[in-house]
Amino acid sequence: MSQRPFCFVHASDFHLELPPMGLAEVPDHLRELFIESAYWAAERVFETVLSEEAEFLVLAGDLLHPNHTGPRGPLFLVEQFHRLAERKIPVYWAGGTVDPPDAWPSAVSLPENVHIFPRGRIEEFLHERDGTPLARLMGVSRDRPQSIRAADFEPDPGGLFSIAVAHGAAETEALQARNVHYWALGSRHDRSTLLSSPHVAHYPGSPQGRRPEEHGTHGCTLVQVDQQRQARTSLIPTDVMRWLSERVVIDEETTREDLETLLRERMHTLVETTPAVDLLISWTIAGSGPMLNALRRGGLKDELLGWLRSEYGFGPPVAWSASLGVEFSAGLPPQWYEQETIRGDFLRAIRQLQMNAGEPIDLEPYVAEEHLAGTLGSLLTVADRPARDRVLSEAALLGVDLLSGEEAQA
Repeated sequence: MSQRPFCFVHASDFHLELPPMGLAEVPDHLRELFIESAYWAAERVFETVLSEEAEFLVLAGDLLHPNHTGPRGPLFLVEQFHRLAERKIPVYWAGGTVDPPDAWPSAVSLPENVHIFPRGRIEEFLHERDGTPLARLMGVSRDRPQSIRAADFEPDPGGLFSIAVAHGAAETEALQARNVHYWALGSRHDRSTLLSSPHVAHYPGSPQGRRPEEHGTHGCTLVQVDQQRQARTSLIPTDVMRWLSERVVIDEETTREDLETLLRERMHTLVETTPAVDLLISWTIAGSGPMLNALRRGGLKDELLGWLRSEYGFGPPVAWSASLGVEFSAGLPPQWYEQETIRGDFLRAIRQLQMNAGEPIDLEPYVAEEHLAGTLGSLLTVADRPARDRVLSEAALLGVDLLSGEEAQA
């Protein structure tokens, strides 16, 4: 049995209470962008619902922490909900970690088109168009930090298109076993799809990236359902500022002029392909050669970063270079590890730690006691293997720079 096609918008993780972070200092001309970006991106979600003539909006949690946004957050959402109410478009909202139903301020009334799923139990809503059922929505607001219990969701016994709405981690196999047509999930800030066929399980990600790690396009998801109850998802960009991670590779022959040309060409391409979005770019220079060593040891890195900012960082659109780092891929000369020098002793100690992943890196003896309980103390623990490898590699290079200088003077 076929059904009428329709579309809806799926969004989550607005986090209106969280401004972007990742710059040591926000330049004056970007401050408004940093302050307003979460709100501007969220507003674009509601504009998408209206422009796409969606049947309804599904919100999968972590829209705002009302205590942290102050009155502005709830009043903003109510204003957006009223925009949809004027077009008779319902909103189905499952609360997450920061926005459980009881966190909403009692002094701010929600319009009647907003349906909030309760905590601790699943509630169902039947969405109809002109008296004809189109979809059955099942949802639950997050009760405590735990995985989504897929077994609690029952697909419609008559085969009507079923949507499960929840916030949290999920096991793909458990979701697949339930035969729910569409899992509208929240909690991940980056867009990801756990299942794509025959059923869909999807995280739309945050409408606005907030850190260098949340790079790439952010937005909401338009879900189009055909007559055979097959769902097709499309990313609708909503971000007003976008973090990018760019890697430029140089070699033994690369000069400063060559590197500037490479950066300029890459920058022009980025600006031309994203003309309506302000960019925050983290650069990595990789490869080998004298230019790479000059970037690591001298002030050239700061000079290039300043040049990029002055040339492209004021727009429009803004293309602000947030950082410029160096990735040193070439190995150190093997004979350095065998020399009876301070440098050799240091490199052998680093190699011992690299070869024994279980051996702890004990840094506490090198930090004053008054700093151990503060921010510096929290940075002394290297939790995962990739971070450990990166720290040891960078320590080896820094040690070589410092100790080779001493030996050269001796």
